[in-house]
Amino acid sequence: MKACIICILLMMQLAYACKKSGMDNARLELVSGKTYYVDAQNGDDTKSGTSEALAWKTLSKVNATTFQPGDSLLLKRGSVWAAQLYPKGNGTATNPITIGAYGTGNRPLIALGGTVGGAVYLFNQSNWTIQHLEVTNQASSRGTTFRSGILVQNEGGGIVSNIRILDNYVHNVSGTFRYGAFDPHAFGGISLVTTGTAGADKFDNILIQENRVEAAGRTGIVVWDNVWSGAGQASENVKIRQNTVKDIDSDGILTFGCNGALVEYNVANTCGNYAELGQFNGSCAIWCTRGADCVVQYNEAYNTQALMDNADGQAFDLDYDAVRGVVQYNYSHDNAGGFVLFINGGTTTNNCIVRYNISQNDKRSLITFAGGVAPNSQIYNNTFYIKAGLNTNIIDHSWDLDMTPAYAFKNNIVYNLGSGVYKIPGTNGAFDYNHYYGNHPVSEPAELHKLTTDPLLVNPGGGGTGIATVDGYQLRAGSPALNTGVAMPGNGGKDYWGNVILAAGAPNRGAFNGAGITGLP
Repeated sequence: MKACIICILLMMQLAYACKKSGMDNARLELVSGKTYYVDAQNGDDTKSGTSEALAWKTLSKVNATTFQPGDSLLLKRGSVWAAQLYPKGNGTATNPITIGAYGTGNRPLIALGGTVGGAVYLFNQSNWTIQHLEVTNQASSRGTTFRSGILVQNEGGGIVSNIRILDNYVHNVSGTFRYGAFDPHAFGGISLVTTGTAGADKFDNILIQENRVEAAGRTGIVVWDNVWSGAGQASENVKIRQNTVKDIDSDGILTFGCNGALVEYNVANTCGNYAELGQFNGSCAIWCTRGADCVVQYNEAYNTQALMDNADGQAFDLDYDAVRGVVQYNYSHDNAGGFVLFINGGTTTNNCIVRYNISQNDKRSLITFAGGVAPNSQIYNNTFYIKAGLNTNIIDHSWDLDMTPAYAFKNNIVYNLGSGVYKIPGTNGAFDYNHYYGNHPVSEPAELHKLTTDPLLVNPGGGGTGIATVDGYQLRAGSPALNTGVAMPGNGGKDYWGNVILAAGAPNRGAFNGAGITGLP
């Protein structure tokens, strides 16, 4: 009896502690919390799987198991399975189910030969963590099959939530460019996709972090809400951060149908590197579409390709129905299509902001409006560098629909040693307080407050690989760009380097808002 009373008192103390720490809505759960081990060399499916000595052997055994909240499924390092990993069950928000690795050596490898769907697969399942795996799904040809490395599918599952995909190496995934039952953009290295038509299907609280995705198609990393219908139906709380995507068939990182997605500290290298005759490949390294309030920041995008006439090839894109999207503090260089693309196309793309970015030696056109002008676009305090020998247009437009909306281009530094021009979209662009240096084509905007003297950048053109290699785009002491810009409302509060930007007063022009750098040769 005394032991029972002690147990009750302990439970009451735990409930009080949860309530005191803001967890009063949490449900106290009795969780099994078992750990299961799988060893492809020495395991035995007739055993319990609950210790390294009693490990299972096959993924068939795993796939036939319904895991419980708090369980862990650990795959032995050095093991290889040529089979799909499709465990069953759901965790809870406080007790997710975890897939991971144990032992020493190479990551456990799930290696499929072009299987439909995902090599690692969840279907209508919430509260899972997938980490520390190596995954491939390579076919002899791309064909018409939708394939992914890691695939989380929601079809009639309502809200699929609390999915964390962390520190995986996904590569050699053969994606298709053929449209069929689904859009091929929605599949690739790591894919979270709703494939049904139920209006309630969406994702919530998604974290995709520190993964490496290489040689994958069609998309490197994608969260795709197929039944997005605006503010009333969108996936939410999506974070894609600190990932590297490289040698991707088409798009590097993409969100579709997400409100408030945060895409940050990623590196996208050589996206859009596959061309298939007759198939559209409008690739951008990192982009958001069909969603509001998405933020793309602190990313590096380079070597994006534009292999066909219909290819885009930009580093960043604010696409159809992008509302209040923000592209800031990014480093873009050597992209075949340019720096950023705005696509309206008769939709609701509007009020998007591109600020405090650095573009070095991007090609074709730095800023492109396609499908008309996206209303109230604001492009300010960016630094653009174009080396000699390039014919990059600074601003351009195509597929002209409604060209009447207003937009702004202010406080930018354009260091133009190339031969490109300005193809100004519409007649309602507000161009002012920009700093133009180098070559001055006749199409360069005439502005009341423009500057054309040397902006005295520390080392223009000196950026390398990595977002921390661009200190050469800071301003020297005595620069005419210091404190001569115009205040922009809602300016984000800091520049590329984290220097404070006050709400009032004249900021610097360009992406640097600190004091001029002294002591330089």
